[in-house]
Amino acid sequence: MKLKTFFIFLFIGSLATIFALSRGVIKINPVVTLKILINSITDHNLFEVTWNQNLEIILLKLRLPRIFLAFLVGGGLSLVGVLMQALTKNSLADPYILGVSSGASTGAVLSLIIGLNIGGLGTPFMAFLGAITASVLVFRIANIGGNYSSTKLVLTGIAISSMFSSITTFITFSAQNGDLYTALFWIVGSLSGAKWSSIYLLTALLLFVFGVMMFFHRELDILLLGEESSKILGVNTNKIRIIIILTSTLLTGVLVSISGVIGFIGLIIPHISRKLTSSKHRVLIPVSIFLGGFFLTLADTFSRVVMAPNELPVGIVTSFLGAPFFLWIMKKSIYNFNK
Repeated sequence: MKLKTFFIFLFIGSLATIFALSRGVIKINPVVTLKILINSITDHNLFEVTWNQNLEIILLKLRLPRIFLAFLVGGGLSLVGVLMQALTKNSLADPYILGVSSGASTGAVLSLIIGLNIGGLGTPFMAFLGAITASVLVFRIANIGGNYSSTKLVLTGIAISSMFSSITTFITFSAQNGDLYTALFWIVGSLSGAKWSSIYLLTALLLFVFGVMMFFHRELDILLLGEESSKILGVNTNKIRIIIILTSTLLTGVLVSISGVIGFIGLIIPHISRKLTSSKHRVLIPVSIFLGGFFLTLADTFSRVVMAPNELPVGIVTSFLGAPFFLWIMKKSIYNFNK
């Protein structure tokens, strides 16, 4: 029944994608949207062109890359959320709350200010370094004295996130005026800079991380049982933790370097996915990727149309939705998988 519910949501998500492509400052009839998409696939042979051809430019050159990017970023953030929750055995864990996104943002902004390029990979590389630095700090500090707890981890993550956000803000306001807007992009989160080159890079990386984690889906399930149970069942917990940290921080770094900090998706979507389907990672991972992709697609559409012709950064929309959800989980005391 839960799986059937997911496919219903998948169908609704597909309709939502057509809706997202049709909405904006210039509205396009959804039927025309479908015809343009089909014609672009069939070399303009199937439907007679009865619409203004400028609509094709708007749809195929501007909106379609943005929809693809929204889906990939939303799916990627949801996947990272699933991995971090398995690693910490805490459903409050996500790259935003644990400070990983903020660390990546600091690295991305720093690469912009110092002009680090490295063949176009300077920003993703610095974002990855920032993300892994934040991860190491959070887990080291949370384990000081050997008194690790889920609450301590979350509080440490919030503190580290605030620290890196402050550093990013300082760097931003130290920048030249020409770099100020671009730097602010990484603070608030936006998909307005969608490029096919970024989409290709993110697609390859997301497929790689997805493949690795699906290979280790059994180990991820066992990891939730605790350290002793995992060892009894033959799982090398240290190896799995290293794999999770490296893949999740790499993916987070690239995501943030492309879209900026978009918060709470990694918190909301895995929780909803568990309710709709299963806690087994073989099912949870693909479901979370699809739901996260559709969720961010809709959130980005809302951000484009709510203040048209101006645009609201999508990170503001996700934070507006995610913060109450975070408080609700805290109130319900359902953040620890061991409870």
